[in-house]
Amino acid sequence: MGRGAFPRLSPRLRALAAGAGVALMLAAAVAIAAGAAARPSPQVPASRHGFPDWLRGPFRLLHADGLTSTRFALLLAAITAGYFVVMACAGAVRTRWAIAAIVALHVVFALAPPLLSGDVFSYLQYARLGALHGLNPYGHAPTAIPGDLAFRFASEHRITSPYGPLFTMFSYALVPLGVAAGLWALKALTALASLGIVALVWRRAAGAARDPVTPALLVGLNPLVLVYAVGGAHNDLLMMLALLAGVALLVGDRPAAGGAVLVAATAIKLSAGLAIPFFLLRRAPGRLRLVAGVAAAAAVVVVVSFVAFPDHALGMFAQLQRQQALSNIGSFPRGIAYTLGLPRTNPQELRVMHALLAVWIAALLVHVARGGDAVTATGWALLGVVVASSWLLPWYLVWPLAFAAAAGSPRLLLAACAVGASYAIGHAPLA
Repeated sequence: MGRGAFPRLSPRLRALAAGAGVALMLAAAVAIAAGAAARPSPQVPASRHGFPDWLRGPFRLLHADGLTSTRFALLLAAITAGYFVVMACAGAVRTRWAIAAIVALHVVFALAPPLLSGDVFSYLQYARLGALHGLNPYGHAPTAIPGDLAFRFASEHRITSPYGPLFTMFSYALVPLGVAAGLWALKALTALASLGIVALVWRRAAGAARDPVTPALLVGLNPLVLVYAVGGAHNDLLMMLALLAGVALLVGDRPAAGGAVLVAATAIKLSAGLAIPFFLLRRAPGRLRLVAGVAAAAAVVVVVSFVAFPDHALGMFAQLQRQQALSNIGSFPRGIAYTLGLPRTNPQELRVMHALLAVWIAALLVHVARGGDAVTATGWALLGVVVASSWLLPWYLVWPLAFAAAAGSPRLLLAACAVGASYAIGHAPLA
Protein backbone atom coordinates (compact mmCIF):
# COMPACT_ATOMS: atom_id res chain seq x y z
CA MET A 1 0.00 0.00 0.00
CA GLY A 2 1.70 3.11 -1.22
CA ARG A 3 1.82 6.68 -0.16
CA GLY A 4 -1.17 7.83 -2.18
CA ALA A 5 -2.51 7.99 -5.71
CA PHE A 6 -1.25 11.52 -6.51
CA PRO A 7 2.46 11.53 -5.64
CA ARG A 8 3.19 14.31 -8.16
CA LEU A 9 1.03 16.79 -6.30
CA SER A 10 2.76 18.76 -3.60
CA PRO A 11 2.39 17.42 -0.05
CA ARG A 12 0.49 20.56 0.88
CA LEU A 13 -2.10 20.09 -1.88
CA ARG A 14 -2.51 16.41 -1.00
CA ALA A 15 -2.92 17.29 2.67
CA LEU A 16 -5.58 19.89 1.79
CA ALA A 17 -7.40 17.39 -0.42
CA ALA A 18 -7.33 14.78 2.35
CA GLY A 19 -8.66 17.37 4.81
CA ALA A 20 -11.48 18.20 2.41
CA GLY A 21 -12.27 14.48 2.10
CA VAL A 22 -12.45 14.09 5.86
CA ALA A 23 -14.63 17.21 6.15
CA LEU A 24 -17.02 15.76 3.54
CA MET A 25 -17.15 12.47 5.43
CA LEU A 26 -17.86 14.19 8.73
CA ALA A 27 -20.58 16.41 7.29
CA ALA A 28 -22.30 13.45 5.63
CA ALA A 29 -21.91 11.31 8.76
CA VAL A 30 -23.51 13.94 10.99
CA ALA A 31 -26.32 14.35 8.44
CA ILE A 32 -26.97 10.58 8.49
CA ALA A 33 -26.89 10.39 12.29
CA ALA A 34 -29.11 13.46 12.75
CA GLY A 35 -31.52 12.39 10.03
CA ALA A 36 -31.75 8.88 11.45
CA ALA A 37 -32.57 10.33 14.88
CA ALA A 38 -35.21 12.74 13.55
CA ARG A 39 -38.05 10.34 12.83
CA PRO A 40 -38.73 6.66 12.03
CA SER A 41 -37.13 5.46 8.80
CA PRO A 42 -36.04 2.23 7.08
CA GLN A 43 -32.46 3.15 7.99
CA VAL A 44 -33.31 2.50 11.66
CA PRO A 45 -35.29 -0.77 11.55
CA ALA A 46 -36.03 -0.64 15.28
CA SER A 47 -37.93 2.65 14.78
CA ARG A 48 -40.80 0.73 13.17
CA HIS A 49 -41.81 -0.38 16.64
CA GLY A 50 -41.75 3.04 18.28
CA PHE A 51 -39.08 5.71 18.48
CA PRO A 52 -38.51 6.81 22.10
CA ASP A 53 -35.85 9.38 22.90
CA TRP A 54 -33.50 6.77 24.37
CA LEU A 55 -33.47 5.00 21.01
CA ARG A 56 -33.03 8.20 18.99
CA GLY A 57 -29.93 9.19 20.91
CA PRO A 58 -28.24 12.57 21.31
CA PHE A 59 -28.43 13.55 17.63
CA ARG A 60 -32.18 14.08 18.04
CA LEU A 61 -31.27 17.45 19.60
CA LEU A 62 -30.21 18.76 16.18
CA HIS A 63 -33.83 18.64 14.91
CA ALA A 64 -32.73 17.63 11.42
CA ASP A 65 -34.89 16.52 8.53
CA GLY A 66 -35.59 12.80 8.45
CA LEU A 67 -33.86 10.33 6.16
CA THR A 68 -35.46 9.09 2.99
CA SER A 69 -33.86 6.16 1.20
CA THR A 70 -32.69 8.46 -1.59
CA ARG A 71 -31.20 10.98 0.84
CA PHE A 72 -29.42 8.21 2.70
CA ALA A 73 -28.01 6.83 -0.56
CA LEU A 74 -26.68 10.27 -1.51
CA LEU A 75 -25.11 10.79 1.91
CA LEU A 76 -23.55 7.34 1.82
CA ALA A 77 -22.16 8.16 -1.64
CA ALA A 78 -20.70 11.38 -0.21
CA ILE A 79 -18.99 9.47 2.61
CA THR A 80 -17.61 7.01 0.07
CA ALA A 81 -16.35 9.81 -2.18
CA GLY A 82 -14.65 11.50 0.76
CA TYR A 83 -13.07 8.18 1.72
CA PHE A 84 -11.62 7.71 -1.76
CA VAL A 85 -10.16 11.21 -1.69
CA VAL A 86 -8.55 10.58 1.69
CA MET A 87 -7.11 7.25 0.57
CA ALA A 88 -5.77 8.79 -2.65
CA CYS A 89 -3.88 11.35 -0.56
CA ALA A 90 -3.19 9.15 2.47
CA GLY A 91 0.57 9.60 2.24
CA ALA A 92 0.23 13.29 3.08
CA VAL A 93 -1.97 12.80 6.14
CA ARG A 94 -0.17 13.46 9.40
CA THR A 95 -0.45 10.93 12.18
CA ARG A 96 -2.37 13.10 14.63
CA TRP A 97 -4.87 14.19 11.97
CA ALA A 98 -5.43 10.58 10.90
CA ILE A 99 -6.13 9.54 14.49
CA ALA A 100 -8.42 12.54 15.05
CA ALA A 101 -10.42 11.80 11.88
CA ILE A 102 -10.82 8.11 12.70
CA VAL A 103 -11.90 8.78 16.28
CA ALA A 104 -14.29 11.60 15.30
CA LEU A 105 -16.13 9.49 12.74
CA HIS A 106 -16.35 6.56 15.14
CA VAL A 107 -17.88 8.84 17.76
CA VAL A 108 -20.51 10.08 15.29
CA PHE A 109 -21.65 6.59 14.34
CA ALA A 110 -21.43 5.31 17.92
CA LEU A 111 -23.88 8.04 18.97
CA ALA A 112 -26.23 7.50 16.01
CA PRO A 113 -29.32 5.32 16.44
CA PRO A 114 -28.69 1.66 15.49
CA LEU A 115 -28.40 1.83 11.72
CA LEU A 116 -29.53 -0.58 9.01
CA SER A 117 -30.04 -3.58 11.29
CA GLY A 118 -31.87 -4.70 14.40
CA ASP A 119 -29.16 -7.19 15.37
CA VAL A 120 -28.12 -5.23 18.45
CA PHE A 121 -31.57 -5.86 19.91
CA SER A 122 -31.23 -9.53 19.00
CA TYR A 123 -28.10 -9.64 21.15
CA LEU A 124 -30.07 -8.08 23.98
CA GLN A 125 -33.11 -10.33 23.62
CA TYR A 126 -30.96 -13.49 23.68
CA ALA A 127 -29.18 -12.20 26.78
CA ARG A 128 -32.46 -11.36 28.50
CA LEU A 129 -33.94 -14.69 27.42
CA GLY A 130 -31.27 -16.44 29.47
CA ALA A 131 -30.32 -14.06 32.29
CA LEU A 132 -33.76 -12.58 32.98
CA HIS A 133 -36.24 -15.24 31.92
CA GLY A 134 -34.21 -18.37 32.71
CA LEU A 135 -34.44 -19.86 29.20
CA ASN A 136 -31.54 -21.27 27.20
CA PRO A 137 -30.96 -19.01 24.14
CA TYR A 138 -29.64 -22.02 22.19
CA GLY A 139 -32.78 -24.03 22.92
CA HIS A 140 -35.50 -21.36 22.89
CA ALA A 141 -36.31 -18.68 20.33
CA PRO A 142 -37.25 -15.18 21.52
CA THR A 143 -40.87 -15.95 20.62
CA ALA A 144 -40.93 -17.36 24.16
CA ILE A 145 -40.68 -13.79 25.57
CA PRO A 146 -42.99 -11.68 23.35
CA GLY A 147 -43.61 -9.12 26.07
CA ASP A 148 -39.93 -8.26 26.59
CA LEU A 149 -38.80 -4.77 25.57
CA ALA A 150 -35.82 -6.08 23.58
CA PHE A 151 -38.19 -8.40 21.67
CA ARG A 152 -40.23 -5.37 20.67
CA PHE A 153 -37.33 -3.67 18.89
CA ALA A 154 -35.52 -6.71 17.47
CA SER A 155 -36.03 -7.64 13.81
CA GLU A 156 -35.85 -11.43 14.14
CA HIS A 157 -37.61 -13.53 16.76
CA ARG A 158 -38.03 -17.02 15.32
CA ILE A 159 -34.50 -18.44 15.57
CA THR A 160 -32.33 -19.56 18.46
CA SER A 161 -29.03 -17.80 19.01
CA PRO A 162 -26.39 -18.26 16.26
CA TYR A 163 -23.70 -16.52 18.34
CA GLY A 164 -20.82 -18.07 20.21
CA PRO A 165 -21.02 -18.98 23.90
CA LEU A 166 -18.39 -16.43 24.94
CA PHE A 167 -20.36 -13.60 23.40
CA THR A 168 -23.61 -14.91 24.86
CA MET A 169 -22.16 -15.10 28.37
CA PHE A 170 -20.63 -11.65 27.96
CA SER A 171 -23.99 -10.24 26.87
CA TYR A 172 -25.58 -11.60 30.05
CA ALA A 173 -23.53 -9.00 31.97
CA LEU A 174 -25.42 -6.24 30.12
CA VAL A 175 -28.86 -7.38 31.28
CA PRO A 176 -28.80 -5.47 34.62
CA LEU A 177 -28.35 -2.25 32.63
CA GLY A 178 -31.76 -2.60 31.00
CA VAL A 179 -32.54 -2.39 27.30
CA ALA A 180 -31.81 1.31 26.77
CA ALA A 181 -28.46 1.38 28.58
CA GLY A 182 -27.62 -2.05 27.16
CA LEU A 183 -28.09 -0.70 23.64
CA TRP A 184 -25.72 2.22 24.18
CA ALA A 185 -23.22 0.04 26.03
CA LEU A 186 -23.05 -2.24 22.99
CA LYS A 187 -22.75 0.76 20.68
CA ALA A 188 -19.82 2.06 22.73
CA LEU A 189 -18.14 -1.35 23.05
CA THR A 190 -18.32 -2.11 19.34
CA ALA A 191 -16.98 1.35 18.46
CA LEU A 192 -14.08 0.78 20.87
CA ALA A 193 -13.53 -2.65 19.33
CA SER A 194 -13.33 -1.06 15.89
CA LEU A 195 -10.76 1.43 17.16
CA GLY A 196 -8.88 -1.52 18.69
CA ILE A 197 -8.81 -3.18 15.26
CA VAL A 198 -7.36 0.00 13.78
CA ALA A 199 -4.71 0.06 16.51
CA LEU A 200 -3.73 -3.56 15.80
CA VAL A 201 -3.55 -2.88 12.06
CA TRP A 202 -1.38 0.16 12.80
CA ARG A 203 0.93 -1.89 15.02
CA ARG A 204 1.20 -4.69 12.46
CA ALA A 205 2.15 -2.24 9.70
CA ALA A 206 4.67 -0.43 11.88
CA GLY A 207 6.23 -3.74 12.94
CA ALA A 208 6.63 -4.69 9.28
CA ALA A 209 8.35 -1.35 8.53
CA ARG A 210 5.36 -0.16 6.48
CA ASP A 211 3.61 3.20 6.68
CA PRO A 212 0.99 2.63 9.42
CA VAL A 213 -1.18 5.64 8.57
CA THR A 214 -2.48 4.34 5.24
CA PRO A 215 -3.74 0.93 6.49
CA ALA A 216 -5.20 2.59 9.59
CA LEU A 217 -7.16 5.01 7.41
CA LEU A 218 -8.11 2.16 5.11
CA VAL A 219 -9.92 0.37 7.93
CA GLY A 220 -10.79 3.22 10.29
CA LEU A 221 -12.51 5.42 7.71
CA ASN A 222 -14.02 2.69 5.57
CA PRO A 223 -17.75 3.39 5.03
CA LEU A 224 -18.68 -0.28 5.51
CA VAL A 225 -16.94 -0.27 8.88
CA LEU A 226 -18.37 3.05 10.01
CA VAL A 227 -21.92 3.10 8.67
CA TYR A 228 -22.78 -0.58 8.86
CA ALA A 229 -20.55 -2.22 11.49
CA VAL A 230 -20.15 0.62 14.02
CA GLY A 231 -23.50 2.20 13.18
CA GLY A 232 -25.25 -1.14 13.66
CA ALA A 233 -23.15 -2.19 16.70
CA HIS A 234 -22.32 -5.60 15.23
CA ASN A 235 -20.44 -8.20 17.23
CA ASP A 236 -18.26 -8.93 14.18
CA LEU A 237 -16.10 -6.07 15.46
CA LEU A 238 -15.59 -7.84 18.79
CA MET A 239 -14.76 -11.06 16.95
CA MET A 240 -12.26 -9.33 14.67
CA LEU A 241 -10.60 -7.53 17.57
CA ALA A 242 -9.98 -10.87 19.29
CA LEU A 243 -8.94 -12.52 16.03
CA LEU A 244 -6.37 -9.84 15.17
CA ALA A 245 -5.14 -9.81 18.77
CA GLY A 246 -4.51 -13.55 18.47
CA VAL A 247 -2.67 -13.01 15.20
CA ALA A 248 -0.55 -10.28 16.81
CA LEU A 249 0.42 -12.66 19.61
CA LEU A 250 1.32 -15.38 17.13
CA VAL A 251 3.41 -13.07 14.99
CA GLY A 252 5.00 -11.75 18.17
CA ASP A 253 6.25 -15.26 19.05
CA ARG A 254 3.67 -15.98 21.77
CA PRO A 255 2.03 -19.02 20.18
CA ALA A 256 0.27 -20.49 23.23
CA ALA A 257 -1.43 -17.21 24.11
CA GLY A 258 -2.15 -16.49 20.44
CA GLY A 259 -3.83 -19.87 19.95
CA ALA A 260 -5.96 -19.36 23.04
CA VAL A 261 -7.11 -15.94 21.82
CA LEU A 262 -7.99 -17.37 18.39
CA VAL A 263 -10.24 -19.87 20.16
CA ALA A 264 -11.78 -17.02 22.17
CA ALA A 265 -12.55 -15.19 18.90
CA THR A 266 -14.21 -18.36 17.61
CA ALA A 267 -16.29 -18.52 20.79
CA ILE A 268 -17.57 -15.03 19.98
CA LYS A 269 -18.55 -15.91 16.43
CA LEU A 270 -17.81 -19.21 14.73
CA SER A 271 -16.44 -17.60 11.53
CA ALA A 272 -13.20 -16.75 13.34
CA GLY A 273 -12.37 -20.45 13.64
CA LEU A 274 -11.37 -20.50 9.98
CA ALA A 275 -8.11 -18.76 10.93
CA ILE A 276 -6.92 -21.54 13.26
CA PRO A 277 -5.82 -24.16 10.67
CA PHE A 278 -3.86 -21.54 8.73
CA PHE A 279 -1.74 -20.72 11.75
CA LEU A 280 -1.40 -24.37 12.74
CA LEU A 281 0.14 -25.00 9.29
CA ARG A 282 2.25 -21.85 9.32
CA ARG A 283 5.99 -22.40 9.16
CA ALA A 284 7.07 -20.83 12.41
CA PRO A 285 8.68 -21.92 15.67
CA GLY A 286 6.48 -22.84 18.62
CA ARG A 287 3.93 -24.98 16.80
CA LEU A 288 3.57 -27.37 19.71
CA ARG A 289 2.89 -24.45 22.05
CA LEU A 290 0.31 -23.17 19.59
CA VAL A 291 -1.42 -26.55 19.52
CA ALA A 292 -1.35 -26.66 23.32
CA GLY A 293 -2.86 -23.17 23.57
CA VAL A 294 -5.61 -24.00 21.07
CA ALA A 295 -6.41 -27.33 22.74
CA ALA A 296 -6.47 -25.91 26.27
CA ALA A 297 -8.66 -22.95 25.33
CA ALA A 298 -11.01 -25.15 23.29
CA ALA A 299 -11.40 -27.53 26.23
CA VAL A 300 -12.25 -24.64 28.54
CA VAL A 301 -14.81 -23.25 26.07
CA VAL A 302 -16.46 -26.65 25.59
CA VAL A 303 -16.69 -27.37 29.32
CA VAL A 304 -17.99 -23.91 30.18
CA SER A 305 -20.51 -24.06 27.31
CA PHE A 306 -21.97 -27.37 28.45
CA VAL A 307 -22.15 -26.13 32.03
CA ALA A 308 -23.74 -22.80 31.10
CA PHE A 309 -26.02 -24.15 28.34
CA PRO A 310 -26.78 -27.80 29.15
CA ASP A 311 -28.49 -29.87 26.45
CA HIS A 312 -28.20 -27.06 23.91
CA ALA A 313 -24.52 -26.08 23.91
CA LEU A 314 -24.18 -26.99 20.22
CA GLY A 315 -27.38 -25.23 19.18
CA MET A 316 -25.57 -22.47 17.32
CA PHE A 317 -24.18 -25.00 14.80
CA ALA A 318 -27.66 -26.12 13.78
CA GLN A 319 -28.84 -22.53 13.56
CA LEU A 320 -25.91 -21.50 11.36
CA GLN A 321 -26.65 -24.41 9.05
CA ARG A 322 -30.26 -23.27 8.72
CA GLN A 323 -29.14 -19.71 7.97
CA GLN A 324 -27.17 -20.93 4.95
CA ALA A 325 -30.48 -21.98 3.40
CA LEU A 326 -31.47 -18.30 3.31
CA SER A 327 -30.43 -15.88 0.59
CA ASN A 328 -30.52 -12.15 -0.02
CA ILE A 329 -30.27 -10.05 -3.12
CA GLY A 330 -26.68 -8.89 -2.56
CA SER A 331 -25.17 -12.38 -2.30
CA PHE A 332 -23.16 -13.94 -5.10
CA PRO A 333 -25.26 -17.14 -5.21
CA ARG A 334 -28.38 -15.00 -5.64
CA GLY A 335 -26.67 -12.99 -8.38
CA ILE A 336 -25.73 -16.18 -10.19
CA ALA A 337 -29.33 -17.38 -9.92
CA TYR A 338 -30.58 -14.13 -11.46
CA THR A 339 -28.02 -14.42 -14.25
CA LEU A 340 -29.33 -17.91 -15.02
CA GLY A 341 -32.90 -16.64 -15.03
CA LEU A 342 -33.83 -18.37 -11.77
CA PRO A 343 -36.10 -16.63 -9.23
CA ARG A 344 -33.96 -17.77 -6.29
CA THR A 345 -30.93 -19.79 -5.34
CA ASN A 346 -31.38 -23.55 -5.21
CA PRO A 347 -29.70 -26.22 -3.07
CA GLN A 348 -27.65 -27.56 -5.98
CA GLU A 349 -26.18 -24.14 -6.70
CA LEU A 350 -25.27 -23.69 -3.04
CA ARG A 351 -23.62 -27.11 -2.96
CA VAL A 352 -21.49 -26.11 -5.94
CA MET A 353 -20.52 -22.83 -4.27
CA HIS A 354 -19.62 -24.63 -1.04
CA ALA A 355 -17.58 -27.22 -2.94
CA LEU A 356 -15.67 -24.44 -4.70
CA LEU A 357 -15.13 -22.76 -1.33
CA ALA A 358 -13.71 -25.99 0.10
CA VAL A 359 -11.29 -26.28 -2.84
CA TRP A 360 -10.33 -22.62 -2.43
CA ILE A 361 -9.60 -22.99 1.28
CA ALA A 362 -7.69 -26.24 0.70
CA ALA A 363 -5.48 -24.54 -1.89
CA LEU A 364 -4.79 -21.68 0.51
CA LEU A 365 -3.90 -24.12 3.29
CA VAL A 366 -1.43 -25.88 0.96
CA HIS A 367 0.03 -22.49 0.10
CA VAL A 368 0.60 -21.71 3.79
CA ALA A 369 2.05 -25.17 4.46
CA ARG A 370 4.59 -24.48 1.71
CA GLY A 371 5.67 -21.23 3.34
CA GLY A 372 3.00 -18.72 2.26
CA ASP A 373 1.89 -15.89 4.53
CA ALA A 374 -0.82 -17.11 6.90
CA VAL A 375 -2.26 -13.62 7.51
CA THR A 376 -2.88 -12.95 3.82
CA ALA A 377 -4.17 -16.47 3.21
CA THR A 378 -6.64 -16.17 6.10
CA GLY A 379 -7.94 -12.95 4.60
CA TRP A 380 -8.48 -14.64 1.25
CA ALA A 381 -10.23 -17.55 2.95
CA LEU A 382 -12.56 -15.20 4.82
CA LEU A 383 -13.32 -13.38 1.57
CA GLY A 384 -14.16 -16.76 0.03
CA VAL A 385 -16.63 -17.43 2.83
CA VAL A 386 -18.27 -14.05 2.20
CA VAL A 387 -18.54 -14.72 -1.54
CA ALA A 388 -19.92 -18.24 -1.11
CA SER A 389 -22.43 -17.22 1.55
CA SER A 390 -26.01 -17.04 0.39
CA TRP A 391 -26.69 -14.48 3.11
CA LEU A 392 -24.23 -11.64 2.45
CA LEU A 393 -24.30 -8.73 4.88
CA PRO A 394 -21.99 -5.73 4.48
CA TRP A 395 -20.40 -5.89 7.92
CA TYR A 396 -19.04 -9.34 7.00
CA LEU A 397 -16.60 -7.53 4.72
CA VAL A 398 -14.84 -6.23 7.81
CA TRP A 399 -13.32 -9.74 8.05
CA PRO A 400 -11.20 -9.73 4.86
CA LEU A 401 -10.76 -5.95 4.91
CA ALA A 402 -9.00 -5.98 8.28
CA PHE A 403 -6.73 -8.82 7.15
CA ALA A 404 -5.96 -7.01 3.88
CA ALA A 405 -4.83 -3.96 5.86
CA ALA A 406 -2.89 -6.03 8.41
CA ALA A 407 -1.11 -8.04 5.72
CA GLY A 408 -0.51 -5.07 3.41
CA SER A 409 -2.06 -6.96 0.48
CA PRO A 410 -3.36 -4.64 -2.29
CA ARG A 411 -4.88 -7.56 -4.22
CA LEU A 412 -6.91 -8.73 -1.24
CA LEU A 413 -7.95 -5.14 -0.60
CA LEU A 414 -9.16 -4.66 -4.17
CA ALA A 415 -11.05 -7.96 -4.09
CA ALA A 416 -12.77 -7.06 -0.82
CA CYS A 417 -13.70 -3.64 -2.21
CA ALA A 418 -15.10 -5.26 -5.37
CA VAL A 419 -17.33 -7.53 -3.28
CA GLY A 420 -18.41 -4.51 -1.25
CA ALA A 421 -19.28 -2.63 -4.44
CA SER A 422 -21.37 -5.57 -5.65
CA TYR A 423 -23.29 -5.52 -2.40
CA ALA A 424 -23.86 -1.76 -2.65
CA ILE A 425 -25.25 -2.17 -6.17
CA GLY A 426 -27.52 -5.03 -5.10
CA HIS A 427 -28.85 -3.01 -2.15
CA ALA A 428 -28.96 0.45 -3.70
CA PRO A 429 -31.93 2.24 -2.10
CA LEU A 430 -33.96 3.63 -4.97
CA ALA A 431 -37.20 4.59 -3.26
